[in-house]
Amino acid sequence: MTTKITIGIPVFNGEHVLKNKIKEILNQTYQNFTIIISDNASTDNTQKIGEEIAAKNKRISYFRHEKNKGGGWNFNFLLQKAKTEYFIWAAVDDIWCKKFLETNIDVLEKNEKIVGSIGEMKMFNRILDSKTNKEKIKILENSKKFQYVHPVKGNRSKKIEFCLNFNMGGIIYAVYRTKQLQKANTFYLFEKRPMWRCPLACILNIIKEGDLEVIDDVFVYKHTYEKSSSIIKYLRNSGFNFLEIGFINFPFTNWCLRNLGPNEFLKNLGYFIKLNIESEFGIIAEILRMGKRVISGQNKYW
Repeated sequence: MTTKITIGIPVFNGEHVLKNKIKEILNQTYQNFTIIISDNASTDNTQKIGEEIAAKNKRISYFRHEKNKGGGWNFNFLLQKAKTEYFIWAAVDDIWCKKFLETNIDVLEKNEKIVGSIGEMKMFNRILDSKTNKEKIKILENSKKFQYVHPVKGNRSKKIEFCLNFNMGGIIYAVYRTKQLQKANTFYLFEKRPMWRCPLACILNIIKEGDLEVIDDVFVYKHTYEKSSSIIKYLRNSGFNFLEIGFINFPFTNWCLRNLGPNEFLKNLGYFIKLNIESEFGIIAEILRMGKRVISGQNKYW
């Protein structure tokens, strides 16, 4: 039987979650898959765990990279390895419901107009109990339906407008038709320089190929931390220099002008103006917060 879907797992220092993620996938109701683990130069026990997992199951491949080239580069590496009809990026610290693969593949099998399908998304925290030293899962209930992922259907112009204003990239973790996703791929940009909002750019490309579906009774739970971290620190860790951080949304804006075309860009000009102004204020506000921390003698966070 021909393998139907490739599950690509990008990981960096995931020793505490990798085994559970593999166990969760192996317990899915749908089993016609292959798994590729791409280790972005982890410094913990991820390599040992990955090699042990791959040695025990012929459906699992493990790749170790000697240098961390960033999350976007790792996404691109995994997608280029896929040879199956369908593909999905599986975040190592996220959780799927048991029928996640089965239900979303079924959607794609039944409707050729749909190029990507995902379940409703909720956030959760992993909380370590100080008394038992055991980890607990705290689900954060959504305030509305389709809060983090939303179906995207209709003509291309309306889909572009919706995706820009919805401004969420979570649907990048959907089950996709591999050939269409490889055609739409923007993560190859990380071979040279990273681009902020790269997942949104990829989504804007993939909707040229068809529609995106969200199944509201099948869930994917996305890990988030209890406390927000510094965006500048995150960007620095992702490979951005300070000049790129200062004009963080300009490359995405330029990409949209070139790839969406002048007409669609001008239709959404207000969005791009607002995006760049708000991002500049956000960076300035964080710099001011850092200055306050330094003056008050607190620890720096980037």
